[in-house]
Amino acid sequence: MYYNTPNIHRYLDFIVKFRKFIILFFIFLATLSATLFQPKFLSSDELFWLNSSKELQKTESKNFTTYIQSKLIVKIETLNDETLSLLQKLHTDLSSLKNVKKVSSIFSNDFIENRYDSNSSNMLVVLNGTEVDTFKLKQLLKSAHNDYCNVVDKEFSTFYFYISATEKLDISGLKIPGKYQYIDSVDEIKWSILFIYAFIFASVLLLLFRVLFRNYIAAFIAMFVITLSTVLTFTTIIMLTGIHTIHITMPFITISIALVEFLYFYYRWHVSQYKTNVFHSLRKMLNRSMIPAMWTSVLTILGLGSLVLIDSDIIKLLSLSVIVSSVMSYILNLTLLPALLSYFTLKHTHVPYAKLGFMLSSNELHYNRKFLYTFLSITYLLLLVGGFLIYSKSHNFFELHVQNEQIELKIPYEQIDLNLINSLDQFSQDIQEKFEDGLGDVVSVVTLIKNLNEANTQTDTLDEEALLQALFYIDLYKLNDKYFDDNSVNLVINIFDINKLELLDWLVNYKGINLYFLDQDSLLSIAKYNQTILLATSLFAALFLIGLVTGWIFRLKTMIFVGFSVNLIPILWFGVLITVFDIPLSLEMLIAMTISLGLASDATIHFAFKYFRLRYFGHSQKHALEKVFFYAGIPVIIGSIVLITIFGSLYFSQVQSLQLIGLYSALLITLSLLSDLFILPVMLLFVDKYHQLKQAR
Repeated sequence: MYYNTPNIHRYLDFIVKFRKFIILFFIFLATLSATLFQPKFLSSDELFWLNSSKELQKTESKNFTTYIQSKLIVKIETLNDETLSLLQKLHTDLSSLKNVKKVSSIFSNDFIENRYDSNSSNMLVVLNGTEVDTFKLKQLLKSAHNDYCNVVDKEFSTFYFYISATEKLDISGLKIPGKYQYIDSVDEIKWSILFIYAFIFASVLLLLFRVLFRNYIAAFIAMFVITLSTVLTFTTIIMLTGIHTIHITMPFITISIALVEFLYFYYRWHVSQYKTNVFHSLRKMLNRSMIPAMWTSVLTILGLGSLVLIDSDIIKLLSLSVIVSSVMSYILNLTLLPALLSYFTLKHTHVPYAKLGFMLSSNELHYNRKFLYTFLSITYLLLLVGGFLIYSKSHNFFELHVQNEQIELKIPYEQIDLNLINSLDQFSQDIQEKFEDGLGDVVSVVTLIKNLNEANTQTDTLDEEALLQALFYIDLYKLNDKYFDDNSVNLVINIFDINKLELLDWLVNYKGINLYFLDQDSLLSIAKYNQTILLATSLFAALFLIGLVTGWIFRLKTMIFVGFSVNLIPILWFGVLITVFDIPLSLEMLIAMTISLGLASDATIHFAFKYFRLRYFGHSQKHALEKVFFYAGIPVIIGSIVLITIFGSLYFSQVQSLQLIGLYSALLITLSLLSDLFILPVMLLFVDKYHQLKQAR
């Protein structure tokens, strides 16, 4: 506990005596582990999030092939015969690309005409968009009353091509008229970009540590320890779970935790070098840091350990990343770090900005309890409101606003009869009624059959005879493959301007017919939506457990309240900010929250441990706070500055998942730092049992 000082003389003698073997052992262990248990770092969200997708499993159970859907937007100045010919050729060229299964555009649509002969009989003619001239195309589109607004605008200047392919496409060799924008749903991370950010991380670490610590030792040892910690973390996760697929953003979790853990140890060694005995600083580093660091790992294991049991690879990997990284960092800081540092002594041990701690402690010592009560009351009121809004789905926390997109579906059938047609027609009516605004047309074999029937003057209603006649024309013009195959009907939902998540949620829960999603973008959105709700629930459960464990560690019931509140505050106020700016809740936010939770729980233990230890040995509240800020506050500030800089730079990457994780993490770490500096010390003063005992006497 905080009032015990471990005797580590023999342990330290052992570390120093065998320091070469210890260093070589960890290098060998990391190399061997990385060789035997190589993680497969995914540079795309797709496989990572779809791994536990029930909708994907449902689709694959029917042996349906899923597609990557991309969108090409072409803008021309004027639609004439020349530009129309180029656009029609572009549609043909896109369709002939390798791995392309389907291209949806105005040129893939079939228009039905009724032509009369001299004997007053009529014949239905089906015209494809690639077969008509400019005048005829405009005439057909205007008569359709803007039913094709998702593939062409009313001025005939913007054309949309929706491409379904089995692999990522390269369209650089195509001749595209006018200006164009290609939107690819496969958000791949280039390894060259990651090497750039690794270089940025090393540079920031080197520069900042050189300024603060006046040496290069700190930066190089930090990078060495963090690298080994990251390698051993992921190889351990693979050994424990058998899961080799690791998302490329997950190392940011392990790097964040390893960096902050390293700073607590190194900083104590650095500022303790005021005696001539070279081992004095090592003893101070270990006997002052090993116990709070141990309890930090225990807190992480007990707080997040239950999440590992959840049947979700995503939550399991995120939780294990925090847990294993914390444990691995503790082991390395207890063994490898003192072995490395035993080779060095420092001349300059002064750390600038230490006066900041004295200033903060003087101001916070005389805090106003009314302000604390008011702030905490507002925080918990916001928690109740936020929980109600999330789980009642009465707010746009889960909004994915999209324009001009498509959703591809399959509907199995035994035979095409009136029952099937009526079911599909009812589905079209239901979805149009539910999403009247922003939804385009729903295209299926029903659409074609109804158009054929309406164009046929011989019948007014769709009966068995009319259905057979429509199927005759479908077979005559060889349209079968476009609308159905031997055992399933193709269905495309055109989106004009809508909240896609709301639509997907409605489709998943629709009971009229069995729907199977084909486009991976929709499957990915559904998987993220489901995992987001599950992870949000898991994180709040983890917050509660962390509060309980914190109270148990310090044997103080009021520390349950402190542990829960201090870890909750940055996450909750972050939620307030995203609500104010109307930013929908996403899985990237929850990854950032996981990083923040791991860092905030570290600070809670280290601050509280040092504060109660000093109070136990008779130090005043003011002196205890000053020491806490000096020994724990400065490492938190340094680590936060490094992480905020690194995560902030991710916002300028070209990959959306990296941008979002970088932006949200930088903001959350900033809020967490403010909470550690201004809220946590005040709450420690508030629950100070030694001050309460003194007042009772």
